[in-house]
Amino acid sequence: MLGRFNGFVKSVILRINEARDLGELNRFQFYDHMKMYTAAPPDVLRVDEKFIREHSVVNCCGVIITTNHKADGIYLPADDRRHFVAWSNLSKEDFTEEYWNNLWVWYENGGISHVADYLSHIDLSEFDPKAPPPKTSAFWEIVDAGRAPEDGEVADVLDTLGNPDAVTISRITGYAAGEFLVWLTDRRNRRAIPHRMEQAGYTPVRSDTAKDGLWKIGGTRQVVYAKSCLADRDRIRAARKLVGEGVGSV
Repeated sequence: MLGRFNGFVKSVILRINEARDLGELNRFQFYDHMKMYTAAPPDVLRVDEKFIREHSVVNCCGVIITTNHKADGIYLPADDRRHFVAWSNLSKEDFTEEYWNNLWVWYENGGISHVADYLSHIDLSEFDPKAPPPKTSAFWEIVDAGRAPEDGEVADVLDTLGNPDAVTISRITGYAAGEFLVWLTDRRNRRAIPHRMEQAGYTPVRSDTAKDGLWKIGGTRQVVYAKSCLADRDRIRAARKLVGEGVGSV
């Protein structure tokens, strides 16, 4: 999936077996890499095959990912609109050897044709391919497995602050405690903080009067985060109100 040559995009059904984070590429990178293959647009995909000139094909590739690892198999964010998750808790020990033998005999004696006939006659007139798939309990289990502990801690502090329209990290730090306070004040985590705020529903707001986009509060330049659900003008208004009040820390 990650190599240069991607002739697999010509598939109508692309099955990716045994998805799992093995270290060479983490779950988050894999999720981002798969975006172009699991939705449309784009309406066409670029194909690069060995010894063949690059060309485009219609994007009709349906992706199926299989895994036995719910916690460390794939990453899914809570707002994902591309994946339908089906999960079974059964194992091979729940079936007799006779069951599988009989199943394959049935397949080889016309069973596959019966399945194909059944699928070809399913009424899809009310199916909306552009609607987000249902979010099953297994979907939420995968989402929860991918959440960082800091996500809940950020949400708790924001609840304490009354979930303001705009806030700064120094304001959050003033209400943090324990390991979360240590994490917030560790400079090595500076790049991770914007992602944690995004997960909490807040996005950075650039100052339109400063070249670096930072807001000056209490004599120091700071990033102001505002609720992502607000319109751009409302986020700027909330940031200006926060700066006008001088609320940067406790």
